[in-house]
Amino acid sequence: MLRLMLCLLVMGISLAAVTDVRASDDARQRLAEVKKQKQQALELRQRLERKLGRLGREVRELDRRLAAASLALHEVELKYRRLSEQVRQLQQRQRQLQQEIGRLRALLLEEAAAAWKRAGHYSAWQMWLGGTDIRDIPHRRYLLHRVMRAQQEDRLRLQGMLVELGQTEEQLRARQSELASILEQRRQAERDVREQRAAKASLMQRLQRDVKAQKAREAMLANQEKALLELIQGIRRGLMSPERRQAGRPVRKLKGRLPWPLPSGHIVASFGSRPAPGLPRLAGVELAPRKTREVRAIASGQVRYADWFGGYGLMLIVDHGDGVISVYAHNDALYREVGDWVEQGEPLALAGSTGWSSRVRLYFELRDNGRPVNPKLWCRR
Repeated sequence: MLRLMLCLLVMGISLAAVTDVRASDDARQRLAEVKKQKQQALELRQRLERKLGRLGREVRELDRRLAAASLALHEVELKYRRLSEQVRQLQQRQRQLQQEIGRLRALLLEEAAAAWKRAGHYSAWQMWLGGTDIRDIPHRRYLLHRVMRAQQEDRLRLQGMLVELGQTEEQLRARQSELASILEQRRQAERDVREQRAAKASLMQRLQRDVKAQKAREAMLANQEKALLELIQGIRRGLMSPERRQAGRPVRKLKGRLPWPLPSGHIVASFGSRPAPGLPRLAGVELAPRKTREVRAIASGQVRYADWFGGYGLMLIVDHGDGVISVYAHNDALYREVGDWVEQGEPLALAGSTGWSSRVRLYFELRDNGRPVNPKLWCRR
């Protein structure tokens, strides 16, 4: 029996070791696939940039500056919101403590007054609560002892709350000072974003007045359409793990009920429309933000591209499995990297004006097995 138990133990250890080795191999393989896809996307992007020439390089440089300023502003705003919430909670606790201390003082004063009436003497404890120095008041030891003994628990509570109030007020002062510093950082970050956006708008206006630049723009748009199609075809191969792909509800079963990537945005250019005469029809839609510029994932999936991509600017692509891919372009900042897994509703990016866009927009595409489909058929209002 002992020999059998030892054999089973050894077998269990061996199986566990084999499982660990396989898991390690799978992790290395997935990492290698991510690196390979990043390299392929980089080579494709570089080929596109060479075709775009001087115009593309100028747009890309301004976009990168705008993206850096937008990301810095986003980080400062996160700190500001976090500190504002901490200040709000500390102020709320301060008010609660002040109210509780006031009620407890009133209770102790009332009990002290009642004790004085019963004994026919004015309580020293009562006078202390009323703000009079206890050393200046004649008193009877037995009355003070009786009141203090009866109110010992309340006094300890009062003492504890006074200590906590002091600590809370100290923390509040520190957070308010930090918040003031962050507020100045936010103002500077906002100025940086405005400057970069103005520089980008100036470039776009100059290019719109230039006939030669207009032709270059049309050539750039044609090149980027082909490059995006090539990129998406590459994305459809490999990388996504079958276990993770099946973890959530299949995206096809959510067709017609998916949320829009900009919750409060509205469509300003429809699927199949032409941005301008002679230009290709849109394979997606353009959305303008209303309340927020935060771009969210329409469904769970894996990030397959996250970088600048010609006239699309800062672009992010998510593979949702079952051949369904979503594209988010013209962003000012990207919050995810290639290989990241995202859930429905999680932040992906900040809608902006990178690429061939002069206004804050989100270009949104849905592809079904590589074929562009109308997002209105998949997303609900």
